[in-house]
This record gives sequence, C-alpha cells and structure tokens, in this order.
Amino acid sequence: MNRLQAMISAAKEAGNYLLNSDERQHTDKSNKKDFVTVADIKSQDILRQALRKSFQDAAILSEEDSEEERAKLFEPGFTGFVLDPIDGTYNYKRDLRESAISIGEIEDGQIVRGVVFDAYKNELFSAEKGAGAFCNGVPIAVNADYSGLDGASIGTSNSYNAEAMLRNLDRQRAITEVTGIMPWVTLHGSGVLIMTNIACGRFDAYHHNGLKPWDNAAAFLIIREAGGVVQTLTGEDAPFTSATVLAGTPGAVNDLRSVFARINPALLN
Repeated sequence: MNRLQAMISAAKEAGNYLLNSDERQHTDKSNKKDFVTVADIKSQDILRQALRKSFQDAAILSEEDSEEERAKLFEPGFTGFVLDPIDGTYNYKRDLRESAISIGEIEDGQIVRGVVFDAYKNELFSAEKGAGAFCNGVPIAVNADYSGLDGASIGTSNSYNAEAMLRNLDRQRAITEVTGIMPWVTLHGSGVLIMTNIACGRFDAYHHNGLKPWDNAAAFLIIREAGGVVQTLTGEDAPFTSATVLAGTPGAVNDLRSVFARINPALLN
C-alpha cells in the first residue's frame, strides 16, 4: 500500500465510524462554541492507529492533542501527519451531516499529500503534490466558468472568537461596499469542506482569519492541485500553518485581492 492509499484507508475507517456514531457528548474548551466530542477523540484514535500500521515512527499530530504537542507543527522543517478527526464539530453535534475528516502529510514544512473524507456524501478528496486533485478517483478542477464577483459563490466560516468572527463578516460585507456587488454567501460551518468544494468547482472563493494547521494541511494542497490559488489575506503564498486564507479560482482571488487592497487593513488579520 502506498502512502496516499494508506491515508485514504485511514480516513475511510474513521469516516465510517463517524457515519454510524451518535457520540455527541462533549466537553467545552475555550467557550460553548468550541468543544470536543467523544466522537472527536474516537475518530482521532482510529486515524492514529490506522496510520501507525504503515508509518510506525512518523510524527502524527492532531487538533485534539495538547497545545505543547501541537506547537511542533510550527517548527521549521516539521515532517509528519496532521489530523483533523472531525472538521465541523459544531455541525456534528447538531447532526447537520456537514463534517469531514482530514489528513495532511507534511515534509520539511511543505504539504505533499492530502486526504479529506466526507462520509455523509461518500466523497473522498485526495491530492499529491504535482499529481493533480481527485474526488473518488476522478480528476477535479476549480470552476473554469468564473466570470466575476456578481455571479460568484464566496465563502467564509464561523470562528470561536467573537471579534474574529466579526472581522470575517465585515470583510464579506466590504466586498459589496467596495464593488456594489453582493455575491452568493457560503457559510457552511466546515472550512475544510468549503475548500474541497472550491477544488471541485462548486464554490469560487473562501476567506477566513482563524484557521489552524489541521484545517489547512490537506485542503490547501487539494485546491492548488485542482488549479486554484491559496494565499494569506495579505497576499503571500499561504503555508499550512497560516491563520488567514484567501483561496479560490485564480480569477476570484485576483478580484478579491483588488477588493481587500481597499479595505481596513485590520480586517486582514
């Protein structure tokens, strides 16, 4: 089994657990919108155990690990796997069936492989650096018909921090204030799934200011390998550790970059 196939197998095993679980008991972390469910921990354990079978000595870090452990992700040259056992935990708690499992593989600080599994839709997104992006084994690409913000679907997502969430909403509102155009607004509650939806052409762009490495470690690569662009809000090429993102089709990112150049810089962090 090659490396990507081992990641796919692990994601499917955890996804099948998630699809059939009802373990929504939770413990609050920073506030009542930020919590960990029993299912988060069980999914994490399934992923870690499955990956250990193929990668016995690899570093495997997860959203639900300690802050001290997660700090290793920011060290120069980090190499290993980054897990999000349930992205969209709030959705999972409410049984909205809009959550996903994410596994990214990092070599020397760069994403080289990524897998996202949406068990509810039975959609498995995957990418290897330089080899394209796929959904259920079929090549995918960002929306080739993007023709401007007036017909675009532009997403942001929730933040556990109220001030950070206000910046997301104010940035979205600023698109209309600057251009006079109100694009279709996407707010699904799973940043990972918004990004995979960009990769397969369903949405056009996504902006956010509160991302974590486990949100990014697979989805950033999948968008790029599907022909999209992934930047920070201030225009740099976004590493997987970036807290901010502007991602989408090349045209949408270019149009939003022009908008963001004209708004309050405080909304770009």
